[in-house]
Amino acid sequence: MIHSPMRVALALCVVVMLTGWTATQAEPFEVQLLRPDSLVGWEHGEGGGGWTVVDGRLSGTGQSGPLLSAWAFGDFRLRFRWSVVDGSELTVSLPKVPAGKALELVLCEGEGCGRLADGDAELAPGVKVRARREKMHAAEIRREGAKLSVTVDGHWIYEVPIPGDVRFGLGLAATGDGATASNMRLLEPRGGPMFNGKDFAGWWTEGNLDKWRLEKNGDVVRYDRAGDYLRTEKLYSNFTWSFEYKMQRGGNSGLSVHTPKQGWPTADGMELQLLDTPYNAEIKDQPCMSVYGHVLPLDRADKSERWNRVVVKADGWMLSAWMNGQLVQQVNTFHHPELKHRYLRGWLGFQDHGAWIRVRNVHLLEAPDGWGLAAWYRPQPPRATTAVLDRLVNPERLSVDDGITSQVAFKTISADKPGEHVLADLQGPGAVVRIARFGDEGQLAFYFDGEKKPRIECTPAELQASLPPVGKNPNPLLTCLTYKKRLRIVLREAAKADYRFDCVRFPSGMAIESFVDAESSFPRGWLTTPTTLLRWLQGGRLHEFDRVPRFSGEPKTIEPDKRAELVHVDGAGVVTQWKLVADKAVLDNNDLWLEVTIDGEKKPAIAAPVRYLFPALPGNHPNYVMQDQGGPTLLLAMPFADGISVAASNRGGRPIADVCVSLAIEQARGAKAVEVAGRMRLRGVFLPAREGTSDVIRQQGAGRWVGLVYQQPGDEPDGIATLAVDGRPVGGWSAATLDPFFGDSGDARKHLSGRRNVLAWRYLLLAPVDFNKSLLLKNTTSAVGERLAWFYLKKPPMAEKQPSPEKPPAAEKPPAVKKPPAVKKPPSAEKPPAEKPPAAEKQPPAEKPPAAKK
Repeated sequence: MIHSPMRVALALCVVVMLTGWTATQAEPFEVQLLRPDSLVGWEHGEGGGGWTVVDGRLSGTGQSGPLLSAWAFGDFRLRFRWSVVDGSELTVSLPKVPAGKALELVLCEGEGCGRLADGDAELAPGVKVRARREKMHAAEIRREGAKLSVTVDGHWIYEVPIPGDVRFGLGLAATGDGATASNMRLLEPRGGPMFNGKDFAGWWTEGNLDKWRLEKNGDVVRYDRAGDYLRTEKLYSNFTWSFEYKMQRGGNSGLSVHTPKQGWPTADGMELQLLDTPYNAEIKDQPCMSVYGHVLPLDRADKSERWNRVVVKADGWMLSAWMNGQLVQQVNTFHHPELKHRYLRGWLGFQDHGAWIRVRNVHLLEAPDGWGLAAWYRPQPPRATTAVLDRLVNPERLSVDDGITSQVAFKTISADKPGEHVLADLQGPGAVVRIARFGDEGQLAFYFDGEKKPRIECTPAELQASLPPVGKNPNPLLTCLTYKKRLRIVLREAAKADYRFDCVRFPSGMAIESFVDAESSFPRGWLTTPTTLLRWLQGGRLHEFDRVPRFSGEPKTIEPDKRAELVHVDGAGVVTQWKLVADKAVLDNNDLWLEVTIDGEKKPAIAAPVRYLFPALPGNHPNYVMQDQGGPTLLLAMPFADGISVAASNRGGRPIADVCVSLAIEQARGAKAVEVAGRMRLRGVFLPAREGTSDVIRQQGAGRWVGLVYQQPGDEPDGIATLAVDGRPVGGWSAATLDPFFGDSGDARKHLSGRRNVLAWRYLLLAPVDFNKSLLLKNTTSAVGERLAWFYLKKPPMAEKQPSPEKPPAAEKPPAVKKPPAVKKPPSAEKPPAEKPPAAEKQPPAEKPPAAKK
């Protein structure tokens, strides 16, 4: 019982007000904010440890760090149960968006329950609440415009005035011996209807709008194929979107969020999957409410062939979704390696994927522009698994000296009888990132950290199913198998085998745990993302309408023995994609060269035939480095601090018509420009074939070797004799043939390596070779073929100044270049958004996407 001098009449008036909840609006859907088994959605506080969740009951003590939820609200009703140990308190905080002092509501037993403070100012003193030994208390917090009211155990306590133009987040903290919260439910106003009940005004589709039907009862139905996405004409940034849907049994559909006008949800915006499948069925695609291709749902709560209630909430980079009241998806895309590049504003829509779907009660509560709470975007400590996988998703990471080094373990077995062989004995902290093998004999065992029993046992053919796979290629297998102290890999019952393990070692201070399973050893959505990225690259559609500006010049005809500037961009930034637009025949010979000059240097950082820049093309094959997307496209990131120019030269005998280059550039200003200036620079060193030497690569200076494209000379098979780093031989590199390095002979294109026609290539993105003074790679013959070696170098290229065993032909020396005027930006170029959320005191609205061309 609550003791208060408030009059009964006032309380009755408040009850009437509470039951009103803006009668002109549709009844809101109630959603749960607590998962029954995890802290998902409550992981954004400082510390945040020490809390437990059991059967939906969230418990913490005074030793537990404060929690911060992943949601922000305008008007809301928050209902929950709570209890405290004697003398303890549960504090519900309402931090102001984007930052600032929070309103703090204290719940306790005894005097002062419900007291509310705004910083040092007390807004309400609270009342006395009697202790309950067994039963939990109930509370409701309601914000409506400029009023905030609190109810405890069914009794209204007070209403206080608050600023009407402020949005709030939600946090929890405990004191003393402990407090518990459970059944935390949220209701927001549903907002306005998205369909007018008469026609599709405000909606459009690139498909056939006649395939969508608006019925008399207000239901929207997709009843035939070719409906494509039914899309809003208006673009939205922050919102709460609610509706009901029912779908054909076994049907497939999806929801588009933040997709640019001419973009596609899975590559430019985001798609939340809708899929009608039995709970025990094998799902070959993404389960219902996946962020398609990237983040699997937390759980399933959909019902087959029945009406399902969906609520989707977007706030800055934060995306959450509920199905039938249950939280089934929550992801902070700011900390996701690929989704962080997506738009924060775009159209919403329902997908036609061949099955009928019916939707109704579609409402949208639009929220102000912004990025939500600044605390959501605090820097995260480095983690070993994310550092490795990010090299595939964001190759610019390779331009940063992160302290991660590489090593190779190589073992050849040729015995009279099958036996037990130690393939590798690796000291941690580290990770195996690539396994190439020749032979399927025997049984493999992986012993972690000195354990006597292997954590993983499998046949060689089962490696992809037993280890965390990156991509879909079983051999060589890309992976990220972490070990904290030690990893011994043993092969039993085999007489013949060849294995090569590419590994990395992590610096001290980087969080790492030995591999347990794919679910617990990687952040949600990270392990699946490299595989999804490969899928988009093979489809030839990735970020074509992303937020990064693109710069290009007019197509030019390059006459024989002539050179022409194609594009020039001033300032600082990072090139994330280079695209060549020209006849595909230029990839068949060495006639067309591209020359890239950065930072006002006198000589190009890269000068090579285009077929060496794009050896796996034409056509899209599994590769993280290049794709054929409106032209050969290279994905190796190139930082620059003082301008970049790209020129083309024709070293053949015929004119080459209509040559154009497009650069996607993440521009850098202020502190970001200073950071980019300190990065290593991408260099491509092209050298011709030569007799009388075994030096494949001879590079001086300090940096990181990240790739090699090679044309083997003659018919005599090459092998790797030695690799020396800083004058010292590196073990594990010697091989009688090049197959362990490039892969099988013949036309075979793998994820980071392969062969096509006369060219072989290998990109060492997962385990590049670092050197401080020099790097020397020798083959087993006295002749070397044409090759292009890729590096990120810490200093200007020393190879051009040092004595070299081979000299490029005179034609490779480019003529003097006059600085061309900066090229005009195409319509898709625009000032990009800030790389990180701004200071909490000043937060600009979400960015507007460019008017991208189809």
